[in-house]
Amino acid sequence: MQRGYVLCNNSLSQVLCLAPGQKGVQMKEVDSTQVLNKAFCLEDLTETKNILRRLEDKDLVNGLEIVNVARLYKKFF
Repeated sequence: MQRGYVLCNNSLSQVLCLAPGQKGVQMKEVDSTQVLNKAFCLEDLTETKNILRRLEDKDLVNGLEIVNVARLYKKFF
């Protein structure tokens, strides 16, 4: 179980994860806690904001928001 902040879409149905081979990022459906365990999760809110800004500047992501991962875990517990 992770703690901190994750990047997800507005409906909280997908989270940002590292792509296979760690060569990029991809969005995965939040259908189990296993997906949340694989999510890109940071403990520091400021660092999470910096990474989101950098990913948006490189046009790798669009329309994501920062959410406490505990909010997503609540769906399953």
